[in-house]
Amino acid sequence: MGAEEKLKILLFERAKEGRARNAILLIAALFTIIEVFYVLHFNITLFKILSELGVKLDILLSPSFLNQIYPAKAVILSLMAGTAFILYPIRKTADPRIPLYDWVLALIGFAAPLYIVYLYMKHHTVEAAISEATLGSIIAIIAIIAVIAEASRRAIGWILALIMLAFSAYGFIYAYTHRPLGVEGIQWVRRLINLFIAQNTGFLGIPLEVMATYVFAFLFFSSILEKLGIGKYITELILALVGRRPGGPAKVAVVSSALMGTISGSSVANTLTTGTFTIPTMKRAGFPPEVAGAIEPVASTGGQLMPPIMGAAAFIMAEFIGRPYRDIVIAAALPAIIYFYSIYVFVDREAKKRKIGGLREEEIPSLREMLRKLYYLLPIPVIIIALLKIEPQDAVMAALSTAIVIGWIASKDLLVPGKIGLIGALIAIALFVWKIIGLGFATGIFVAGVLSVLVALVMGLLLRGAKGVALAIVEAVESTLRNSVPVFLAAASASVIQAMISFTNLHATLGRILLEASMGYLYLLLVMTAIFSIILGMGVPTTANYIITATILAPTLVSFSIQSLQYPEEVAKISSHMFVLYYGILADITPPVALAAFVGAALARANFWKTAINSTIYGFAKYIIPYVIVVSPVILIVTVDQWTSAEILRLAYTIGGLLTIIYAASAGFVGYLNGQLENKYLRYTLIILAILSVSMKPYFLAATLILYIAVYVMNARKNRNQENTIAGDVKH
Repeated sequence: MGAEEKLKILLFERAKEGRARNAILLIAALFTIIEVFYVLHFNITLFKILSELGVKLDILLSPSFLNQIYPAKAVILSLMAGTAFILYPIRKTADPRIPLYDWVLALIGFAAPLYIVYLYMKHHTVEAAISEATLGSIIAIIAIIAVIAEASRRAIGWILALIMLAFSAYGFIYAYTHRPLGVEGIQWVRRLINLFIAQNTGFLGIPLEVMATYVFAFLFFSSILEKLGIGKYITELILALVGRRPGGPAKVAVVSSALMGTISGSSVANTLTTGTFTIPTMKRAGFPPEVAGAIEPVASTGGQLMPPIMGAAAFIMAEFIGRPYRDIVIAAALPAIIYFYSIYVFVDREAKKRKIGGLREEEIPSLREMLRKLYYLLPIPVIIIALLKIEPQDAVMAALSTAIVIGWIASKDLLVPGKIGLIGALIAIALFVWKIIGLGFATGIFVAGVLSVLVALVMGLLLRGAKGVALAIVEAVESTLRNSVPVFLAAASASVIQAMISFTNLHATLGRILLEASMGYLYLLLVMTAIFSIILGMGVPTTANYIITATILAPTLVSFSIQSLQYPEEVAKISSHMFVLYYGILADITPPVALAAFVGAALARANFWKTAINSTIYGFAKYIIPYVIVVSPVILIVTVDQWTSAEILRLAYTIGGLLTIIYAASAGFVGYLNGQLENKYLRYTLIILAILSVSMKPYFLAATLILYIAVYVMNARKNRNQENTIAGDVKH
């Protein structure tokens, strides 16, 4: 089976047309309504606004059980599980038809998690229901486990599903073998049932709550930006800016992937979105397929680390370490920028080594035309500024209304008076809620964001020119559901694994083994943690990988950092969690699985192994930055309480050290430094010194810098001699 066929199987989904798609649209609409009205509490906000106006509509708060996040999470989980059986077949085939048994399984998938809602409605609290646990409760829990496992297997892959089943079985065995003496029947399992369905553990744990509260809003936002064409505009803008430079298409891939990371936050999605264009153009420019197919996924994996949106794991990190999401964004910014700069340096050397120029003029959009549409990028600074001041979901709604306004402005069919009227209406709504009703700035923009969607849909029915924006919203609602299914199921599965690890105290046991094996040496501990994170990441999505490694590995790193490195607890937490997050993401470009590299190879029609190895080389910075984060956490910015001249110098030293490592390693790996670098021993020495310099020790960094400068000067002299020889031959 060829790479193209494998890629089709990997990305295969059903329900793209006919009644099945109508069913998906209906589920997507229900999902969006539950999220916006009950999880994000728009119904309560609307109730308060109407109450201020003297209108009493208590029905806005019904069904009453959905006003609390707990049962709403159960409903959302049921939608995710049931939808998985519609979207993904039992085997990866190209048959778009949905067999009857999948419709039956979908109904079971919808129904099983609703048992938790039933318990809540009957007993008002799940804890009360658990105290009366029966054999039926155990059967229901096992049924939910089976449904989520199969739904996850279809949507994500079999590894995470097997891990969840194994840990669930281990949890039951552990509960039975550790039951109190004299306890018979099902009494011993009640504590375990509580872990599966209580407020913040098991199926409905913190990861799923983060998905429902934060990630949905960002997925919806990114889907709307995609459907409005902002992703395409970003690629065209970068193409106009750097397309003429040496290796222009590759540099477009790097810069556009950095900006697309603010929209998508998915390695594979970024590779597909920008790679569909950049990989063929890189090949046409002269890059070999295994190079073109590697550059794009290396850049795309940075999307999950690139503020302001990042990946879903970043939101979970904020909850796990107890820091606001804006702190995670600030902490991630500088390492992410350095990472993308590193890829740019590697690409630049590769292009110069192969003497690859820029694109032809006819392939480059007009820069003047692109600058005229610069307002397309307005949602990005809006969300960055808003994230620094208000909650993430409110910031998204502010940017969402901005995006929809941009859609109206860009509409060629909608007349100017209509555009002005619609924009004015949104501004009036925001000001009305904020100033007149007095519910606060965040509430004002939240209401404006929600109503901008509703207004756009209504205007799509009334005004012919507004139909494009309305259609984009409908497609975005559907796309959000499709994108949410694997992410939400991964969170639910990983949350079960996390609960079982905590219940059985396995994290403490594994952490102790890790510390003993590392013999107290920091770098040995980091290497072992990195290897474990990559291995786990090869089988599960980044979100699930982070949840598991944050439960098992991060506490060990935190403890070591506090005791051995004398870090404050907050510094130890964020640096340790960033370390495991980075290495979990690295699995997407690290053989043997390297999912993002596999997609890049398929798009480039290249050999997978050569592409994956090149991805590992070009992504060198992502392998070394986590070590620097632990050794010198000042690079995270938020780890510094007060910026003194000493802290500023420490930050400058860390940045300078990282750049020295990147320049030396790129010259060694690519074999180019101000000319061809043919001496393999010099190349090996540059690479080895660069790796040793990760310790940030001055003598290693000094040796690396001295060798780098010496090789640069040597090659410059060599180039001059060659030029003089050629000039002399021509003269004679």
